[in-house]
Amino acid sequence: MKTALVLFGALALGACTWETYRDAGGQTRMRPKYPAGSGVFYSEGAASQNPHYHGLRPQPHVLPPNQQ
Repeated sequence: MKTALVLFGALALGACTWETYRDAGGQTRMRPKYPAGSGVFYSEGAASQNPHYHGLRPQPHVLPPNQQ
C-alpha cells in the first residue's frame, strides 16, 4: 500500500511537466511539455482552494537549458 501511495505521489508531481496530444493515427499520447533540462519558476499569486483566488494562481515561467 505504501509503495502504491509513493508511486502515485511521484506520478502526480511529475504530471505537471507532461501534456497530451493526438498523433497522426488519432491516438492520444503524452510528451514532455518543456525541453529536457528546462528550469521552471513560479511568480505571482497564491495557491488557494478558494475559487475567488483562481486569478491569483502562480504563473509558471520556463527557462530553456540554453538560457540558464
